[in-house]
Amino acid sequence: MSGRPIIVVGAGPAGSGTAIHLARRGLAPLLLDARVFPRSKPCGDAVSPGATPLLRELGVWDELCAGRPGTIDGWRIRSPGGRWFGGIYREDRPPSPPAGVAIDRRVLDATLLAAARAAGVEVREARRVFELVWRGDRVCGVRARGPDGEPETYRARMVVGADGLRSRVARLLGPVRTGPVPKLAIVARLEGVGAAGTHGELRLSREGVLGSAPIGPDRANVTLVIPRSAARRLAPAPEGFLRAGIARYGLARRLGDARLVRPVDVTGPFEAAPGRRTAPGALLVGDAAGYFDPLTGQGVYAALRGAELAAETVVGALERPATEEARLGEYERALDRLLGPTRRVQRLVDGAVRRPWLIEPVAALLAARPGLAGLLLEVTGDRLPPAALLHPGEWLGALGSRPVVHARGWGRHAHT
Repeated sequence: MSGRPIIVVGAGPAGSGTAIHLARRGLAPLLLDARVFPRSKPCGDAVSPGATPLLRELGVWDELCAGRPGTIDGWRIRSPGGRWFGGIYREDRPPSPPAGVAIDRRVLDATLLAAARAAGVEVREARRVFELVWRGDRVCGVRARGPDGEPETYRARMVVGADGLRSRVARLLGPVRTGPVPKLAIVARLEGVGAAGTHGELRLSREGVLGSAPIGPDRANVTLVIPRSAARRLAPAPEGFLRAGIARYGLARRLGDARLVRPVDVTGPFEAAPGRRTAPGALLVGDAAGYFDPLTGQGVYAALRGAELAAETVVGALERPATEEARLGEYERALDRLLGPTRRVQRLVDGAVRRPWLIEPVAALLAARPGLAGLLLEVTGDRLPPAALLHPGEWLGALGSRPVVHARGWGRHAHT
């Protein structure tokens, strides 16, 4: 097949977002995905407050709001010992409004893909990439199997791998390391839950986590995260395993009679770190560039902000080919600034949850000092960078000693 300027592999938020930004810059990307949309996606469905301006910029926010997604104005977290802490997002911090949303990923991803098509992106679904095309040490296209199973070759000046946690493009570029604690997640969308409220919940235990978030007036996402060692008990009946977990975590009264919108999804293990995120003619974005198990919806923020960075890199490299190596190097560093601190915070939380002698005193402190819990919430809501957890002004403000003094430069792109 004839060549194109750019091929984007994967049509989730990172891939569709990258394609939209490229199309707006006058390029004509080809967007490939192995699935046919709308399709189900194992995910907690939460979108952090920091991601909502990015959805506005992509032109999909009003359409998403018209579907009446769930509002998440804060989170409640229960420690393994039964102690509650959390809070709501502060109104005096950007971006506004101070709330995230919960949107079924079947809806979110299809809406973003439709926006990509409207921007002029050529989309081909049911194309499963199985090989990269190389010219020497440079990626110059992909090979994919189409709906009939026959191989198809697509050539391009650059390839963007946005094909998710188990990215084929990432594995074709090099080895991918998994995280230190293998976990699985069972994800269900339930209807008939009554008043779902306007906050998300995380219930922690020594065995795992149960999260819930409202995705509509009478719908909720419920996600049970468990050690991969429990997979044998899960396999025969994932729905029954999930409902037993709902009862075990104390949500049977609220969710016991709720009905599945569609069959449960199972995904995992989590956390993937590709050994190579760029190569001559190629780069990774979104979960393909490195996945961590997010707390409260940071995954969509990382995907959409990463899409901006990827598009900037690709446009610059195509406009000035001699600068491609330098631009790919800067893209790697920008990804480290975007993903690295948040991953470290998540690992600290995971480590605390697995150590009862540590998590319970921390939970007691956060329950007694709501300002500190709120500070953690602002960081995990992508409204403050993780560095805020080390900033003396933020700590003093959280403890109520004096008004918060914000560090210079904190804002929508503070992570990068």
